[in-house]
Amino acid sequence: MKNSFDDELLAETTKIYKVLSNPTRVKLLYLLESNEMTVNEIAEKLDLARSVVSHQLAILREHQLISFNKKGKYVSYTLDDPHILSIIELTFDHVSHVIKHEPHHYNFR
Repeated sequence: MKNSFDDELLAETTKIYKVLSNPTRVKLLYLLESNEMTVNEIAEKLDLARSVVSHQLAILREHQLISFNKKGKYVSYTLDDPHILSIIELTFDHVSHVIKHEPHHYNFR
């Protein structure tokens, strides 16, 4: 761990955690992990309004977590940064201990 923090790096990191604080956005990232999908396909798969999906996709694009491909009038989206799922998985590991009230068995000292 660093003894000092770069303020810009810390600010951007906290922005990513804010993006990941929305369950719909996390679901979108996993859905786009191995699928290239349109807004309509995503909306149908997640049973959400197209406007909700579009809004969440815009936030994910803004933070460079997904990318899009335009073919004529159709736009499809895909995961652009697969290692973000590793971050989420590590968080899931932590949270599973918290939910079960289990200690963490890591010794870093």
